[in-house]
Amino acid sequence: MRERIQQFLAIGNRANWCVFAIFAIFIFGKTLLFDHFAFRELALQSSFAGILSKTFLKIAAALLFASFTFLLRDKRWLILISFLIDTWFIANLIYMRNNHILLDAEAFNMSSNLHGYFWSVLIYIEWGIDLLFYGLTALFSLVYLFTIKSQRNWRAWGIILLTAIAFHLSSEAIYVAKHKTSFDILPFIRERREPVYGTHFPTTVANTSVLYSPIYILADYFLMINGIQPQRPLHDVDCQTMAMLDNGQPSDTLQSPLIIILLESLENWVLTPQIMPNLYRLTQHEHVFYADRIHTQIIGAPSADGQLIINTGLLPINAGATCLYYGQHTYPAAMSLAPDSTVCLLPHDIRVWNQTEMSPAYGYDTTICYCDIDTILFQKLNALVDEGKRYIQCITQSTHAPFLSEKYSHLPLPEDMPWVMYNFIRAFNALDEGIGYFVRKLETDPVLQQYTIVITADHRILHHEKRCQMQRYADAHHMPLQPMNDCLPLIIYSPSIQGNPRYTEDAYQMDIYPTYMSLLGTEQYRWHGFGINLLDNNQQRSILPDEAYILSDKVIRNDYFSRAN
Repeated sequence: MRERIQQFLAIGNRANWCVFAIFAIFIFGKTLLFDHFAFRELALQSSFAGILSKTFLKIAAALLFASFTFLLRDKRWLILISFLIDTWFIANLIYMRNNHILLDAEAFNMSSNLHGYFWSVLIYIEWGIDLLFYGLTALFSLVYLFTIKSQRNWRAWGIILLTAIAFHLSSEAIYVAKHKTSFDILPFIRERREPVYGTHFPTTVANTSVLYSPIYILADYFLMINGIQPQRPLHDVDCQTMAMLDNGQPSDTLQSPLIIILLESLENWVLTPQIMPNLYRLTQHEHVFYADRIHTQIIGAPSADGQLIINTGLLPINAGATCLYYGQHTYPAAMSLAPDSTVCLLPHDIRVWNQTEMSPAYGYDTTICYCDIDTILFQKLNALVDEGKRYIQCITQSTHAPFLSEKYSHLPLPEDMPWVMYNFIRAFNALDEGIGYFVRKLETDPVLQQYTIVITADHRILHHEKRCQMQRYADAHHMPLQPMNDCLPLIIYSPSIQGNPRYTEDAYQMDIYPTYMSLLGTEQYRWHGFGINLLDNNQQRSILPDEAYILSDKVIRNDYFSRAN
């Protein structure tokens, strides 16, 4: 046995083994650093089994990538691999700060629908942390280039690979035992990970080393680009719940003209007299209902799922963006009940977020794309009202990260303010200038005063840590801002609303649809959504948000409303 070990660790291979050991330690250490920077708030929340499972995956990842030491004669390739690993770390850290999720196949699939959003990702780079990974690789490279010769050893590579697989499968076994689920020889593809989001959007729970992302993404991405989605049938209990929510009666038509305005990434704490005076003034109107604690229910990266929720009362599928998979399905959209033409104002090309299919699916027969600042958008909205258009949706974009529209704002702010906070506040101040055109028309135009108008956000955008940094600054400088929670505002104007009612309790995006539908004379419409009518103080929830996620996922995948019709 000793002789075999000595043969295995032949003199010519000792240098390779040293490099392998150093490289594996470097990678394992970087996975620990990554977890600290990405999931620092979870450090004290993991169980022993969870820590063990993730540690085994990190060991497997370190062994797998370090094993290239025995495959590559030209050591420059090993350095390139190390730098590519660092790039993957940094990309995930940036994406995590922006979207609260690691890069997965869906992020790559959506990239073709995000033309022009390049800087919205790079805004979240933190140079001191992110470049640390490159610095460690540079240190490793200096030692490796000038001291060690590479030599192939297929036997060593095979043994290390088998060891990595053993650690990987051991991690899967621990996961299976912990979660009482079935064993999978291809563990941790996207559908198998613990939910990234719950109802209140806790941060991502990492069950896999980020280094394994490029591997498990391949299988996931293959299924996705071939249009293969998990089959989740509607069981009898699901149909019973839908029968309770879907009264199956003939559809009404909308009795009141309707305008839906989705403001990109609006958070409730910027809706103040100082930052958004026009929109704030509207919240004080006699015929306006205002709720300021609407929890966002977008899953995964911020996407067009906000449009889905507001237009249909459904919640997104739990893996991927609904608009990219199910554009040809039938949806219970409010605008599909309009008795005359409907218009959708988009801030981008119609191909983005598959609006070519989704706008008609949501009941819009005319789509107008614009690429102007929001001042022009609301002037166009006013013009459509003057033309007699009664059913309109418009979506803004200028307040998407990195909030470059701040250059149109003249709001004075302290120069030492964190630059994300500075840009964010001034961008919404600039947006408010555009909204002012619409608010002033509403205040003076008797025709527009007969509309029901829904103004809300598609989703929030600031990462929790960014928001905490901004909150500390606001508190230290005694700024008149309400607490920076992760909630969205909801503003509904209707001539039938009286007394400027407020809703101050927690609510959800799924409540927006049934609330405004109650104002449109659609009592006989079969579908009023999963949520509750926030204007009815006596209504009780018949389905909880987490349950609604699961059921809505099945309803969309199975094209329930097409079959139900």
